Amino acid sequence: MRETERQDQRKPLTIRQKRNMVYFVEAAEKILKEEGIPGVSIRRIAAEAGYNSATLYNYFQDLDELILFGSVCFLRDYLLRLTRKISPEMDSLERYRTIYRCFNESAFRYPEIFYNMFFGRYSAKMGHVLQVYYLDLFPEELRGLPGEIREMVVRGTLAERDRVVMESMVNDGFVAADRAEETLEIIVALHGSYIHRACLLGPDLDREQLENAFLHIFDYVLAAARPASSGRPGTP
Repeated sequence: MRETERQDQRKPLTIRQKRNMVYFVEAAEKILKEEGIPGVSIRRIAAEAGYNSATLYNYFQDLDELILFGSVCFLRDYLLRLTRKISPEMDSLERYRTIYRCFNESAFRYPEIFYNMFFGRYSAKMGHVLQVYYLDLFPEELRGLPGEIREMVVRGTLAERDRVVMESMVNDGFVAADRAEETLEIIVALHGSYIHRACLLGPDLDREQLENAFLHIFDYVLAAARPASSGRPGTP
C-alpha cells in the first residue's frame, strides 16, 4: 500500500490509545534530547513511560517508528522560527529560501535526528507519523500556524513539503514548469547530502559555513531553472 493511501485510511484513535501513545512518544522525546538516537531502546522507553516493553507494540510497529514519533519534537523550534520570519509580503522565492534557512537552523544543529527522519531507512513512514502526531496526538502544535505552513507540516517527505511552494514558484515565474519536478528533486537530494555532511563533521561542524555553502548551491540550482524569457536576475 502506498504511504498516501495509508494516511487516507487512518483509523480514529480512542482516547486510551491517544493517551498511551503520548506517554511513549514523550518518553522517546526525553531520551532523544538527552542522549540522541544511540541512547534509545525499547526497554528504556517502556521504563520511562511506565509500561512493560510488550505494550509498546500495541501502538507502534517497532522501535524505529517510535523513534520517528519522538523525533518530531525537534521540528517545534523550526515551526516557531518559520512563523516569525515568513510574511505574506514575501514572494514565493523568498518564502522558499526562508523555509530552508529556518529548517537548516534546526537540521544542522541535530543532523542525526533530521537525517534519520527525512533521509534514513524508515523515512518513508514520515507521512503516517506526521499525520498521527499532529492530527491525533498533539494538534495544539499546529494552532496559530499560517495555512500554507500547516499544509507543509503534515506532508511526509521533504519533496512533498517543497511541492507546495514549488507550485507557487512556477506560477510566479521563478521556475519553468517543465523544470519544476527535477529542480525539486535536485534541491531535496542536495539538502540530504548537506545534512549527511553535518553528521560526518560532528563537533567540527561550522553551521554557518555549511548553511552558506548550501544556499549558494540552492540559489545556483534555482537560477538554472528559471524560464528562459523571464527577464529576472539570474536568467540563463
